[in-house]
Amino acid sequence: MNTFSTTIRKADAIVVALEAQIVNGMRGPGVRLDERALAEEFGVSRTPIREAFRQLASIGLVQDLGRRGVLVSKHCASDLLDAFLVVAELEGVAARLAAQRITSEVLKAAHQANELCHQAVLISDVAGFNAANMTFHNMVIKGAKNRLLHDQLEMARPVIFPFRHHISTLPGYMEKSLDEHSEVLSALSTGDADRAQRLMFMHVNLQGEQVVSLLRLLEKSE
Repeated sequence: MNTFSTTIRKADAIVVALEAQIVNGMRGPGVRLDERALAEEFGVSRTPIREAFRQLASIGLVQDLGRRGVLVSKHCASDLLDAFLVVAELEGVAARLAAQRITSEVLKAAHQANELCHQAVLISDVAGFNAANMTFHNMVIKGAKNRLLHDQLEMARPVIFPFRHHISTLPGYMEKSLDEHSEVLSALSTGDADRAQRLMFMHVNLQGEQVVSLLRLLEKSE
């Protein structure tokens, strides 16, 4: 493995760790992230730390202020809720198109991803569930066969990923999500585009206690 690939792999692991710390309020809004201290903490050179900062800045979790340093961003609840709404609309359209265009191979991969979600639920593996859940959604988007829609989601989805993953820790959320996946898969299998779009929108958009949990999380980190 070349040096560049090693750096990216280390940076990805650091991003996951810092995402969790930021979303859970361990590193609150306005906190300065010290490059040297983090390099020592994670046992790496400064290069993967800088790459991690770049990735975190691209999804709005930190602000790179140049010589003033890198600061944890303050998250506006209304902006995040709007972001979930936009992604829900786009993923709903993707599901609608997938109901009309998805191949048997991609549909099978979506079923397999949902089965992995099921296995994760059985052992309360939140990280495993989130990974399989992302694969499930990726397969639906792939099944839509729409490059422009894919590109729009590539830009929009990362903003909500850390908070979407946090919501998976809510009691009963993974089980409910699993049932919703099954409903979406049923609509895709029968080619019911209207139903697939409606179900996916409702699945992705924050509702009820999910909204309350996110708002409390943001209040705690302020």
